[in-house]
Amino acid sequence: MKRLQLQTEVYVMSILKKSLHVVLLSSLVITPLISVAPSSAYAANEKAQVWLTTADPNTEPKVGLSTDRRLTRQNDLTFSSTTGNADYTFNINEGTTYQQMDGFGVSLTDASAWLLNYKLSSTKRNEVMSNLFSGSGISMSMLRQPMGASDFAWSTYTYDDVNGDTALNQFSIARDQPYIIPIVKAALAKNAGIKIIASPWSAPAWMKYTTNDKNGTGKLKAENYPVYANYFVKFIQAYQAQGIPIYAVTPQNEPLFEPGRYPGMLMNEQDQIGMIGDYLGPALRAAGLNTKVIAYDHNYDNWTFPRTVVQGLKDNGKSQYIAGSAFHHYGGDFTAMTNMHNAHPDKDIWFTEGGFGDWNDPVNGTTQGFDNMINEFIGMTRNWSKSIILWNAALDQKDGPSVIGDNNTNKGMVTIQNSDNNSSNPEDKVTYTKQYYLLGHFSKFVSPGAYRIDSNTFNDMQSVAFKNTDGSKAVVLYNSQNSARTVKVNWNNQSVNYTVPAKSVVTLKW
Repeated sequence: MKRLQLQTEVYVMSILKKSLHVVLLSSLVITPLISVAPSSAYAANEKAQVWLTTADPNTEPKVGLSTDRRLTRQNDLTFSSTTGNADYTFNINEGTTYQQMDGFGVSLTDASAWLLNYKLSSTKRNEVMSNLFSGSGISMSMLRQPMGASDFAWSTYTYDDVNGDTALNQFSIARDQPYIIPIVKAALAKNAGIKIIASPWSAPAWMKYTTNDKNGTGKLKAENYPVYANYFVKFIQAYQAQGIPIYAVTPQNEPLFEPGRYPGMLMNEQDQIGMIGDYLGPALRAAGLNTKVIAYDHNYDNWTFPRTVVQGLKDNGKSQYIAGSAFHHYGGDFTAMTNMHNAHPDKDIWFTEGGFGDWNDPVNGTTQGFDNMINEFIGMTRNWSKSIILWNAALDQKDGPSVIGDNNTNKGMVTIQNSDNNSSNPEDKVTYTKQYYLLGHFSKFVSPGAYRIDSNTFNDMQSVAFKNTDGSKAVVLYNSQNSARTVKVNWNNQSVNYTVPAKSVVTLKW
C-alpha cells in the first residue's frame, strides 16, 4: 500500500488582546493551539477562532479530506451587533444546558498498543501520542479498554485462564504489561485527566456454560457471579496499582452477540440486573472503589435492554449501583439514546464504541464516509451522550492485527505500517484518517466537564454547541450540501457570519 510522507507546513498567527496564541498547522498532522485563555463572557468584539475540514474523496482517497483543510485554522471572526444576511441563522443559548460531557476518545486495544509501541520509534511514538492526546493535538480525553482480549488482539486471553481457580489466586494482568499498560500510561502522560471505561469481551472460559472456549457461545455460570464480580475488583485494583484509574466498567461488551470467531459472552437483562445489583455493585463498594457501573454496552436498536436493567435495579432498591447505559452504532440510530434518557432521565448515557471501515466509510469516490461520520458525531451529542469513543486508535494497513484475520472492515484512527509483524523493526509510517480530524472538531475544543448548550439545527446545515468550564463556547457546524452556504451565529445580541464550504465541517470557538 502506498504510504504518503508527512509534509508539515508551519504558520504563525498573532491574535490581539486576550486570545494571543501561537498555532502550528500541518497539512496532515496538526500541532494545534496551545490553550484558549478564558475571556469575559460578554466582551465586546469577541474574537471567534475558526477551524475547517472539507471532504475531498479524490485527493488521498483513503483519507478523503482536502489536503489544505484538515482541521485547519482559518482567519478569526469578530462578533458584531451588525452583520449581513445569511442562508442559515443559529441562535446559541448558553442559558439552556443538557448533558455534561465526559469527553472524546478511542480504544487502545491490544492491536493498537502493539503497533504504537513496536512499529514506531520513540520519537515518532511521542509525536503520535501528542497528536492524539495532548493539547498540541486533538486532546482526546477518554479511553475504552478491553479487559483481556477483544477481536483486535494477537491471541485470546483473560486475566485468569487457570481452570477452576474460583479464589482467583492466579489472577494476573501480566499479559498487558509489555506494551498495553505502557501505552495507556503514555496517553495519561499527555493528558492526565483521561477517563477510562473498561469492558470485558468474555469471562474466563471455565466460568461459563460453554465448551470451555473464550470464543463462541456461553453464559456465566450462576455460581460464578460472585467470582466474576471479584474478577472486576482485582482488575481495577491491579490497574490502579499501575497508576491507571478506572472511571467506569460495563459488565459485558455487546451482551446480546455471540461472535464465535473472537471472545464473547451472552448476558441478558435479568443477568445484568443480578450481576450489577447483587454482585458487582456491592463488591466495588465493599472494596472501597468508586468506579461507576454502566449497563448494556451494545447497539442502539435494543435500547429497551438498558431501560429494563435500570428499571429492574430501581424496583429492587439498587439504583445506586448503576450510573447509566452505554451504546454502540452497529444497529439502529442515535435517537435511541434520547428514548433512553426520557425513560430514565436521572441516569447518564455514554457512546462507547464506534468502528469505521469499508461498510460505513468506503473509499468509493464519494463523500459518503465523511457525511456518515460527522452526522453521527453531531447526532450522538445532540441525543444526550456524554462521550464519543471510537474503536481502534491504530491498526495496520491490513486492518489488524486481529484474531479474526487480516483485511476486515475496520480502520484505525491512525494507520501504522506493519510489513512484517516484527516487534524489533519500527517502520515509522503513519497516516491519520478522517476519524482523527472529524473527532478533533469536538475533542480539541470541548473540554471534559463542558455542557452541551442549546442551538437550533437544520437538516442540511447541522449544529451542536457547548460551553466549557472556563466559559468559552464551541459550536460545530456541518454543511452537507454540494455548494457553500453562509451562516450567521447569534450569541449575546451579537453575531458572526461565515461561509461554510460545500461538504465541510467547521468549529467556531470563542
